[in-house]
Amino acid sequence: MNSADSADIAAAFGRRGYELTDELKKADAVVVNTCTVRQRAEDKAISQIGRLRVWKEKHPEGKLFIVGCAAQKLGGKAIKNRFPFVDEVTGARAIEYFEDALCAQLGPAPETGYPDSALFRSPLSAYVTIMRGCSLKCSYCIVPAVRGPAVFLPPKTILEDARAKLAGGAKEIVLLGQTVNAYKHDKTTFSELLRKVLALPGLARLRFMSPHPLYFDDAFTDLLVKSPKLARYLHLPVQSGSDRILKAMRRGYTRAQYLGLIAKLRAAVPDLAVSTDFIVGYPGETEEDFADTLSMLKEGRFSMAFCFKYSPRTDNPAMVSHLDEPAMEARLEKLLAAVKKNSRVILQERIGKIEEVLFETENYGRTSGNFGCRVKAGGSPGSSAQALIEGTDKNTLNGKVL
Repeated sequence: MNSADSADIAAAFGRRGYELTDELKKADAVVVNTCTVRQRAEDKAISQIGRLRVWKEKHPEGKLFIVGCAAQKLGGKAIKNRFPFVDEVTGARAIEYFEDALCAQLGPAPETGYPDSALFRSPLSAYVTIMRGCSLKCSYCIVPAVRGPAVFLPPKTILEDARAKLAGGAKEIVLLGQTVNAYKHDKTTFSELLRKVLALPGLARLRFMSPHPLYFDDAFTDLLVKSPKLARYLHLPVQSGSDRILKAMRRGYTRAQYLGLIAKLRAAVPDLAVSTDFIVGYPGETEEDFADTLSMLKEGRFSMAFCFKYSPRTDNPAMVSHLDEPAMEARLEKLLAAVKKNSRVILQERIGKIEEVLFETENYGRTSGNFGCRVKAGGSPGSSAQALIEGTDKNTLNGKVL
């Protein structure tokens, strides 16, 4: 979500003739897009703002913008009181109005300009936000507090954004939302929105992230079966393999329900790849709970997993893990090792299969299941081709174009 917001912000500068630079000393303007999903991210953002004092002193005419979730949580007044050299603060709930902040500092933009939509991904892949905020109340998550309750963008707005990015050269669209499959605007459901986007000319592949296990329905399963452009891949966060911890996290599902959903989807689409998120060291997590997470990894047959240590927050001191740092680190390392081993097995199982590859270069692309794939010859940027998988190299498939 932050990457997509940053791309939109970069495009707003681009419409005014600005270009991106990696050299701070050359910058006429600096944007710090902050995160607060973990306490450490917020602390890093504050430190970064503090370090920019030197840049501002050397470039008093330069403009410094602080945006995003930590900006929302801390508040513009508090940030400017602490860092008086900051020019503008735009919180996550007002991020779509960042253009107003730019107008105040730099004046209005001309009607034409370049849309830098591929700031963080392949030029062939573009993010399209379909919702903001979240209405769930997971115990560890600050997102609803800083981004607000779920608000769904109109289908017309989403389709216009997707069309523009396809016209700009994108071949793959990634729909974004905190609980993306909860989307519903008037009578348009998530599955109906997917169907509308899939019908857009020029689209080679459609992805979305991150869905929640509570919001899948039979219409989605049917669409997954019938629509080859819809990626055979889900990133479906589970967070823990323990029913006791899942209940404490207020995730709304049990281990069996989550595994049942994956089984149902794989029964419909056998080659479906699934990745996930895990949190270790949640307050009260026992060795038995952690063992349930390790077994969940194996049973879920995840192609990959993002793993995090539970991050205590300064704004909720009661939610502190009972584990000390070495114990939490030990669990994380054990889980990461298991993820690596599991991923290697899943990758090896792809050998001998035929995969559709969307090429980013002449020799590299990604499969529908989100595996990186290298070929010796036959690829062309922006094209799709069937490739026979002949081997693996670390986290990448090796194949030949058929």
